[in-house]
Amino acid sequence: MAACLLAHATWCFVGPSTPSLLHKAPSSAASGSIISPASDSSGGQTPSLLTAASALALAAAMARGRKSSAKTKMVRHFFGDSAPAPPPPPPKKAAETYKDFVDPWLGSADFGFDPLNLAVSGGIFDTAATAVPETTYYNYRESEVKHGRFAMIAFLAIFAESADRGALLKQIGVAGAQDNLDGTLGLDEVQLPVLVVGIGAQALAEYSLQRKEDDGNFLSVEYNRDRQPGDLGFDPLGLVAGPGADKVATHNLEVNVGRLAMIGVTAFLFKEFVAKDL
Repeated sequence: MAACLLAHATWCFVGPSTPSLLHKAPSSAASGSIISPASDSSGGQTPSLLTAASALALAAAMARGRKSSAKTKMVRHFFGDSAPAPPPPPPKKAAETYKDFVDPWLGSADFGFDPLNLAVSGGIFDTAATAVPETTYYNYRESEVKHGRFAMIAFLAIFAESADRGALLKQIGVAGAQDNLDGTLGLDEVQLPVLVVGIGAQALAEYSLQRKEDDGNFLSVEYNRDRQPGDLGFDPLGLVAGPGADKVATHNLEVNVGRLAMIGVTAFLFKEFVAKDL
């Protein structure tokens, strides 16, 4: 295309060297004689020069565009090939201890004690499809709070029955205390109905919580960072929702008192039924 335009521009610039026979001037010397376009040297060369310059400029522009398009190469993919995918992110490092997790609810109750790394070992609570690395740790925290609550109720129940109360006072060395406790633990009096009511309330709260989850595992609590471990929505006195309440501090206090209650009840039962005569 550029070659054709260049040839046309050359022809227009040079022009015909002699007037064409078809444009020969008539022989009449009348006053209105017609002058042939080819014979007018001043008016015939100007349009030819402009046409030639325009054609040369167009040819040069096309040549430059062809060179730039040759330099800019487009990557084309054939046969349904797609663009290369970005490299995958580096794998997340597995937690070695429970301290590798971020727990916004744990404060003064954290003593750094988990020698067997039970909080990061799987196989019990993380069998659901929605389980995450924090699921096992979260369920151990949940279980600790609930067992602490049972232990606190059990320790208080000791003082509600005379046989249990006498056995405890005898263990701590109170003078005149009588240990009349037998294998029934006094459940035939007041403690049995209290125990049944307490277990029933706990079971109802657990069922209400599990019904709202969709992880398909009734034995595991679904991990929720915004939910306090052990929170069953029961706070009739407004201890954690009232004005000026510190939910994190109250939770850590409950955990610590629950641990003391578990140790106390376990020590009482061990002394009474295993090492009574020691």
